[in-house]
Amino acid sequence: MPAGVRALTALLITLDGHPDTTNLGDLAIQAVRTAPRDDPAALAELAEVAGWILFEEERQAEAHAHNTLALTLSRHSNIHETEILTLLNSTFQRFRVGELKEALGLAELGLERAQSPKVRAMFALRQARVFSRLKDERAAFQALARAQQVLEDDPTAPPWAWWIDETELNGHRAAVLANLGYLEEAALLFPPDDGLRFREVLQAMRYRTLEALGEWHQGPPTFTSPRARQTATGIPGVRYTRSAASTA
Repeated sequence: MPAGVRALTALLITLDGHPDTTNLGDLAIQAVRTAPRDDPAALAELAEVAGWILFEEERQAEAHAHNTLALTLSRHSNIHETEILTLLNSTFQRFRVGELKEALGLAELGLERAQSPKVRAMFALRQARVFSRLKDERAAFQALARAQQVLEDDPTAPPWAWWIDETELNGHRAAVLANLGYLEEAALLFPPDDGLRFREVLQAMRYRTLEALGEWHQGPPTFTSPRARQTATGIPGVRYTRSAASTA
């Protein structure tokens, strides 16, 4: 592996971007475990990336531990942007494992702490996803309305926010609609595949929605991301119908 904590972080980001990358979590854990502790800011960035990779690989307890480490280090080092990005990841991770109250609290904290309107809008999308799981339709739609800021020009947005765009917005809007039972509307809104590995899960959501509607007329698609595979299949042996089509 390359020398230097930030070089390790860059390597993990590069590998995570390859569509055929698998089982990157072990390397991410090793990188954090063996990294020198003399630069807390750099270690916070590494832990944040490791937390995201482990989240994608459905290693949720380990993802949570690395997110917690990244938050602790970023706050200790006063690295605001790493803290905000980790809060975004942590909100989604807690949502993923069903800790909805905790996820809402993290999203609220992110809204308070984030300075960029585009990033604040992303926290609003996180809120909308949680509210849709809680079947709070009014709150979910209100959060979606606040999230429209992702489409506005934002010179204050950090460099890592490049992925907060219309595709991201529509993917979350579709997921919210599906969770609330508006499957036809959701199916129309899921964005086309843009080839980005971290958005493979959107195609899994689209497949699951069309399957629930009885409108998928070919074999099941193949997904490389563990999170996408689990999103597509849900509970083993359960056929998802209109009454149980939550995209999570």
